[in-house]
Amino acid sequence: MSAIEIPGLDVQERSPGSYRVRVRVHPFFALTATTATELEAVQWGCRELGRLQNLHERLRVEGRLPAVPLTRSKAEELGLAELIAGASGNADAPPSAPPGSAVLVSEILDTYMENEGRELSPGYFSRAKRLRSYFGAMTLAEVTGAAIKRYIEARLQGELGLGRSRFAAYATKNREYQRNRRRRQRGIPIVPRRLSQDLPNPGSVRHELKLLRQAVKAYAVRSDAIRERIGTYVMTHPIVTCALPNAGEPRKRRISDDELTRILKKMKCPRKRAAILLGIYTSLRRSEVVSLRGEDIDWAERVVRLRPPMEPDPERPGQLRKKRKTKTVERDVPLVPEALDLLETLAPPAQGRIFQFAATSLTQAFGRAAEAAGVRNVRVHDGRREALSWLHDVHGLTLEQLTLFSGHTEVKTLQKHYFQPSAAKLAAALAGKAPARNIRV
Repeated sequence: MSAIEIPGLDVQERSPGSYRVRVRVHPFFALTATTATELEAVQWGCRELGRLQNLHERLRVEGRLPAVPLTRSKAEELGLAELIAGASGNADAPPSAPPGSAVLVSEILDTYMENEGRELSPGYFSRAKRLRSYFGAMTLAEVTGAAIKRYIEARLQGELGLGRSRFAAYATKNREYQRNRRRRQRGIPIVPRRLSQDLPNPGSVRHELKLLRQAVKAYAVRSDAIRERIGTYVMTHPIVTCALPNAGEPRKRRISDDELTRILKKMKCPRKRAAILLGIYTSLRRSEVVSLRGEDIDWAERVVRLRPPMEPDPERPGQLRKKRKTKTVERDVPLVPEALDLLETLAPPAQGRIFQFAATSLTQAFGRAAEAAGVRNVRVHDGRREALSWLHDVHGLTLEQLTLFSGHTEVKTLQKHYFQPSAAKLAAALAGKAPARNIRV
């Protein structure tokens, strides 16, 4: 007996390699079919169930819906037998090919990134590129549960690309990437490294398959014609129903004052050093830090006002709208004394941007400095976790108060990904000996 329970649909295994499917919508007579696999049985049943429900609604609106159950002979008298059984008139014949056999995965991914992808971050495009290289030549019908399982296994074993290294810093990874790129251009074979610390995280594979799932669902409702053709089929497709890899444990890395001192001393640009420090003091994201403007600082209230990023409005040429896909929440962020002192030394303009570089440039400078300083497994975003945890350790702020800094609408997100309190610092604060920041640049 099938584990899938859909009213009006019944699937039974008759013998190994044989499944019997029965569809019934009152008052019509039942339709049956025999298939080789349970998936084909469910797909056929869902398709016919949707068709009969549409026919039921049409007859009801037309006032032609029978009030009593129909037999096949009675339906023939009323001229409904062919409508109920389908154009072929043979309900026992399973479909020759599933609807997804005419749809390429490359088309699904391309249309998704061209439409919904315009509001996604750059990381989604690299995921889509990897999915396209593996599944792109397949049809949707060929993306079976076994194919998805093979992808997961190959991905986790590093056969389709390595993951983020916990040891190599940004500069090392970038040099290796550029070196391999030149080798590919010259036709020189590349032997990928197989270091255990470089294997992809299950959470990364989960995000990739979630992207494919979202793309398939979006494609199924792209138009009325596509919805009628494959809408029901997609509901039971393996990419929609399969279990995804575990999300993995959240990152817990905190940066010590000594590590920050070593990294900042290796950064050549003083403005980028200041940007990193400002993120440490305020818990702002790198994009939020570099987007700050002089008019955003309220010296009297000791706060900085964050504005949501803007983007061109496609419906109103020449005008802007709030960017729809952004993590930045419009809010006032309190400034601790260290942040105020730092901003005063920067002498920000009354109007205009304080930092004249992009967020990616800040990440690259930080990665190169971390490698030069010998600090491993560290990222710019770790400063956000350090800032929020430090505010609790030293100042005793509650999770609700920390949301004023972080901008999270749900406390559980803040607690899961950023809240990593230090027992030693909290004990020192309780004893009246709260440790001050000891970052030297």
